[in-house]
Amino acid sequence: MSRRKGSCLCGALTYEVDGEFDGVWLCHCSNCRKTSGGTGNSILIVKRERFRWLTGQNHRVTYTLRPTYSITRCKTCGTPLPAEEDETNIYLTAGTLDDPIGVGIRTHIFHGSRPDWDHDMEGVRYLNERS
Repeated sequence: MSRRKGSCLCGALTYEVDGEFDGVWLCHCSNCRKTSGGTGNSILIVKRERFRWLTGQNHRVTYTLRPTYSITRCKTCGTPLPAEEDETNIYLTAGTLDDPIGVGIRTHIFHGSRPDWDHDMEGVRYLNERS
């Protein structure tokens, strides 16, 4: 079984996940666009028993934006962290994984809510620099 690690930008919070992923879910709703500052949130849905915090679990702060929507971030660097509101699943922010995940986008949620600047991909330049 594969094991992947993830962390926040400053490294205060680290976690690991066991097993494979079935694909990234990309939500374009207005809440996800606002909290990410981009086209939406990219998440992996994993069973709770496959996820565990390694360090810094007490270094989180959760903002409840609506009764049905909250986001948890690192207290120091503000990285959006895995959401644990559901008793069964963890909604893992895909960008916080440090290891390759081996899958691409599986599902677009609220695709019609994408910002206007995310519609025309023809002529987009791709740079091959990594950070």
